[in-house]
Amino acid sequence: MSRLPPSAVVKPGHLSARQRGAILIFCLVFLLVLTMMGVSSMESAVLEERMAGNLQDQNAAFQAAETSLQTAEHWLLDQQFWPETSTDGSTTVWERDAADPDNSDSLHWWQDASRDDSEWWEDNAIAVAGVEGVAAEPRYLIEELSEISTGQSIAIGTGQEPRVRVFHRVTARGTGVGDTTVVQLQSTFVKSYD
Repeated sequence: MSRLPPSAVVKPGHLSARQRGAILIFCLVFLLVLTMMGVSSMESAVLEERMAGNLQDQNAAFQAAETSLQTAEHWLLDQQFWPETSTDGSTTVWERDAADPDNSDSLHWWQDASRDDSEWWEDNAIAVAGVEGVAAEPRYLIEELSEISTGQSIAIGTGQEPRVRVFHRVTARGTGVGDTTVVQLQSTFVKSYD
């Protein structure tokens, strides 16, 4: 029987102690990687939740402004006679550009920073009640843009008096769940009056 030299003899437990140390280091590194992945996915989930909340807030503001716009158009549709205009909105319909504080600049009144706060809209526009889930009641402002009484060729030769067509600009403003989210919409509404 041959004997192994003393340098080749492995002492019991010596090799397994080295292996246990390597496994511990590997497990710690693996745990660190898993922790970093978990933290990253949580940050991503929080960001996605915020984005979804902002989108929902923007949608609520848009729906409020759309409701306000439709309310103004229905009001115009219900008017049998041509509504009177005013420079301060007291008759519901403003004169064209009467709300513009500075006609010399290239900004329309709804783009002017002095008209972009809720106080101005509360003082000068008409509120639409009954819209729930928003920070403030949506509001609208109606302007008379122009009137046209010529060019209606369908009435030529019929003996009918041409009807006046009036163009109105409706500007609506709605807020979301928070008052920092604001949406403004505009439409041009045309109606013929007797």
